[in-house]
Amino acid sequence: MSTGLPHGAFLAPHSDHAKLWRGSLFHHLDGLALTILVPMLQEHGVLDAFESKEPHDLDALAASLGANPGYLNVLCRLCASQGWLIRETDGDAVCYRRSSKEGWKTWRQGVVFARKGQEWLRAAEGMWNRPEAPWTSSEEASMEAFIEVLQSLGDSPWRAHLEGALAAPWFVALGTLHGTDPLADWASVSVALSRLHPSRGKAALRALNALDFMGTEKGGFFLARSAAYGVTTSYIRTFLWADELTFGDGGRLWRIAPGEAEIHVDRTLNVWGSGGAHGAYFLHLDEVVRTVFDAPLEDQPVGLCDMGCGNGALLLHLEEFIRSETLRGQHLDSHPLVLVGADFNQAALDATATHFRSEGVDGHFLWGDIGDPDRLDRDLQGRHGIALGELLNVRSFLDHNRVFNRPEGHRDAQVLTTGAFAFRGERLRARDVEQSLKEHFLKWRPHVEKHGLLVIELHTMSPEDAAERHGRMPATAYDATHGFSDQYIVEVPVYDAMAAEAGLHKVDAVSRTFPRQLPATVSLRYFLGG
Repeated sequence: MSTGLPHGAFLAPHSDHAKLWRGSLFHHLDGLALTILVPMLQEHGVLDAFESKEPHDLDALAASLGANPGYLNVLCRLCASQGWLIRETDGDAVCYRRSSKEGWKTWRQGVVFARKGQEWLRAAEGMWNRPEAPWTSSEEASMEAFIEVLQSLGDSPWRAHLEGALAAPWFVALGTLHGTDPLADWASVSVALSRLHPSRGKAALRALNALDFMGTEKGGFFLARSAAYGVTTSYIRTFLWADELTFGDGGRLWRIAPGEAEIHVDRTLNVWGSGGAHGAYFLHLDEVVRTVFDAPLEDQPVGLCDMGCGNGALLLHLEEFIRSETLRGQHLDSHPLVLVGADFNQAALDATATHFRSEGVDGHFLWGDIGDPDRLDRDLQGRHGIALGELLNVRSFLDHNRVFNRPEGHRDAQVLTTGAFAFRGERLRARDVEQSLKEHFLKWRPHVEKHGLLVIELHTMSPEDAAERHGRMPATAYDATHGFSDQYIVEVPVYDAMAAEAGLHKVDAVSRTFPRQLPATVSLRYFLGG
């Protein structure tokens, strides 16, 4: 298949273009969720309820619409993060009202365009997993109808959102065919296109040309960042099920027997996207690990425990870094490094063991639940004679993904988080989510008092902050993916406050956030007990 692409590397964009296109990328990610979810709000009368500017109690609105309040809260908060609704609270009560933002009528009129995008994403879901399959007539019809919509939009507030809905499935299809390294030149794009079925490759060219991405500086900018689309795209299936989650069976995603594969996320795509997006954070993680393993040998932990080890990639990286870059690495004969990988998923443990064998590295791999560190400690001591507290405990993007444990204690303090949290459709009180997080940290405190807890975590921000930074941070996309899959991301200050209340001391010298100034969506924290 001839693509007519140039053969050189992607050009580095002018700084002004880079800033503009980076904003478009964030709009694209938000659009993956909004393109599917907002037409559903229109269909069920939610947007009609906000035609007046009167506030609506969330629970009362849910009852009148026959909705599950937990997920309705998630949906309304997404609209607040876009600036179209205002969220107000009074204790545990949550209300929403229409904002005074200009363009409400135009935005609502654009929902009909988003519906075409929804139809396209329904047809496109999972297409990155079938690159060699012929392009079907239904896929063709959905994409062509959507392209026609895009070409008629003009300066609609939906434009950037809908561009993302068209581009993302193709970006991840080409990016995953290329592998784990970012696309860096047009020759790599041509090779990836050649690995698609010819009819599918032709469709990819059609879509990317419609977006003015083929052979252009702008296209190179976005294709080089295809992994940035991976995590949000991996949740398209959940977004498509959001109608039933919100207005039907709130437990839809959890109709699986123990041991069965999860259905709410394309985990392979998720891991690919995460690997591309998280590399910068791990560089900072290395520097904290350096301080721990450059300390006097007698003060160092006996090794590392990675809770939620996945395929073991992070643990292997840290082993190599310690061996080659730290004082401990010069004394492994006398002070061997113990490596422990723990995960809730047996398939992940098997993958870790295989990965370690292929690298010729020894390790211990145990089933573990992040919500039950005492059991992990017992199992580790019973099987290997190692206490969890003798290790540096490390984990990345996991605390928010624990199974929700209802708090044992009551929280009387003023609620800090603005998050919208659900459990199988039930609306969780924000104070209970905060207290549950505090009690979660309390469980870990005895095991991290000596050598600490090193953690990278994902965060939300208030809808007001998100709306003010619209196009500068992917807050809406994060809240959509996590809100509908019963995950509990809280703001950075809330996370820090619950850790502090649990007796964990943040080591400021090596802790940071991304971006550096709050509000931030990612934090790196090194906690010590006491």
